[in-house]
Amino acid sequence: MQLRIAKLHRGALTLLHQILLNPYAEGISSLKLEVPLIDRLTQSLNVPDPYIQVLLLDVVFASLRLRDASPAELPNSPTGEKRALNYPSGSMRKPSVSVEHITDLSAPPPSLLKCIQSGLSSASSRPVLDSWVGFLAETLPLYSNTIFQVLIPLVETLCEQIGSTFGDLQKMFNESGKPLTGSNAPESTLISLLNALEQVLAKAHDRLLAEESRAQVVKSPDHPQGFFGNMVSGVFNSDLPQSRSATANDRLTVLLAFQDAVRMCFKIWSWGQGREATQLDPDSGSSFKYTSLRMRNRARRLLEHVFAAEALECLETVIDIWRTSLEDPKSTKHSEVFNLLPALDGSRPRHTIPAIFNAIYSRTNPSALEPSRKSTMTVSLQDTDLVIFLVDYARSLEDDAMDEIWQDCMVFLKDLLGNPFPHRQTLPSLLEFAAILGEKVDNTNFGEQRKMRRELGVSNPVSPSRFSRRQ
Repeated sequence: MQLRIAKLHRGALTLLHQILLNPYAEGISSLKLEVPLIDRLTQSLNVPDPYIQVLLLDVVFASLRLRDASPAELPNSPTGEKRALNYPSGSMRKPSVSVEHITDLSAPPPSLLKCIQSGLSSASSRPVLDSWVGFLAETLPLYSNTIFQVLIPLVETLCEQIGSTFGDLQKMFNESGKPLTGSNAPESTLISLLNALEQVLAKAHDRLLAEESRAQVVKSPDHPQGFFGNMVSGVFNSDLPQSRSATANDRLTVLLAFQDAVRMCFKIWSWGQGREATQLDPDSGSSFKYTSLRMRNRARRLLEHVFAAEALECLETVIDIWRTSLEDPKSTKHSEVFNLLPALDGSRPRHTIPAIFNAIYSRTNPSALEPSRKSTMTVSLQDTDLVIFLVDYARSLEDDAMDEIWQDCMVFLKDLLGNPFPHRQTLPSLLEFAAILGEKVDNTNFGEQRKMRRELGVSNPVSPSRFSRRQ
């Protein structure tokens, strides 16, 4: 009996989908079919047949597209369509418009957001989770004018599900060492959820850049860096001034979402490293290597994208992870931070060192920075935290990296010598940073070492060689 009912439901939904896709279906948009269909989609999460969810997702999206399609000057029949071909072009029916190109949309029904959250969270949707992720990506343009209102709820839901799924994956290798198979396996679920998170962050950040571009009084000659843009020199510097006007709250919302994503991705990327390696089931070593590599690569790609979009803020989040891990004597995450940064294309030393300097200046002497280089300081870090991180990060660098960062370091140290007062609380650590530079220069053969030693000596009242002997 249940099988017959399921077949009946599938047939009815397939027929309804074809009706809604019909080019003459715009006239039924006034019926607001999307409201009861969204309710039915939510109820389908309790139905044993997950394929019903897939069909309902198609039907709901088709009804949502009808809702915002232009109903003007539509023919009443195929015959009317043929007659319209002879009319002037101004009276022709407009071609159907993709949701991506609709710029002025009314807000979707409030039940849609709750339905999406339920679908992403329900255990019954796991076999068809990719369909829900695709539905989310298709409906995000409908929230074009309200994306910042739905961003935090969506990111919270996704991060909660990612954390829960990742916890199941960890337990699987810590206990039985027998990974699950099939579409409901934690690793496939985790990748689908990360895909959804990336879609949400990308759409919100693109909308933020568009708003800031419109709010900009003097248009920058450079185009803003998009979420999926290529990494370029100076990527840690935002091309747009950090406005505290109408878009300030929107920027704060996006940055908070980015912070959640960075913390979650770092947790996945550092899985099984350091102390955690001792907690793994020794009988599942090969399976763990394959699965963890797959998860680490996916998390790294998402980190690449968020760093490309808001690298300075993301770097500060990573520094906060490092600082917090130092307070836990059992944690080894602080050392994993220095393994993560070299693994990201956009966080090479030539990008990271200037970004740390900008973060320090933002807290000690913000007037010395251009608005585009200032941190929004959404992460609670003190200048002392940043300088201590700078010292440890410099110590972790390869000696050959001095070639990339030398000029930026010299500019910073010369400015420090000319105006040390804003850095008075961190001067000892900054001198240690200069000493580390001196030691690494002695171990390299690039450039003119005599000139570089002279520059380092002029930049610092304490001789690097004398200071290094005191360590």
